[in-house]
Amino acid sequence: MTYKFLDHTADIGIEVIAPDLKQAFIEAIFGLLELIFNKSFKEFDIKNGFEILEIESNDLESLFVDTLNEILFLIDSRKIIPLKPEIIVMSNNTLKLKYNPMNFDYSKFPVQMYVKAVTYHQLEINQSNELTTIKFYLDI
Repeated sequence: MTYKFLDHTADIGIEVIAPDLKQAFIEAIFGLLELIFNKSFKEFDIKNGFEILEIESNDLESLFVDTLNEILFLIDSRKIIPLKPEIIVMSNNTLKLKYNPMNFDYSKFPVQMYVKAVTYHQLEINQSNELTTIKFYLDI
């Protein structure tokens, strides 16, 4: 499992490689968080309950974009970083994500790169029996 940042003229891209689609979505969340805060949240743990995020979209691509844009909403509007994300239900157009909400303030977690939105621009979701690869771009 891994992700890396991709160069683009006006946006920033992330490529996620994982064993399956669920883990690829989770890696994309971690990549988005690291890009925003310049800090990995894979090892962060906090025990203050959990919240559920439910998303319903038209198709898999929309589900991906909508999920990451909901993560941006959590950060921007509720000042929450979703820790320990886990997909508990997923289909081609629905997702139920469980996470531990960590309230934060910008003095302790300053934004290093403001992301306006996750876009459909050059979005690629490729699945095989062994790996899932997702390439996506962020409007900054």
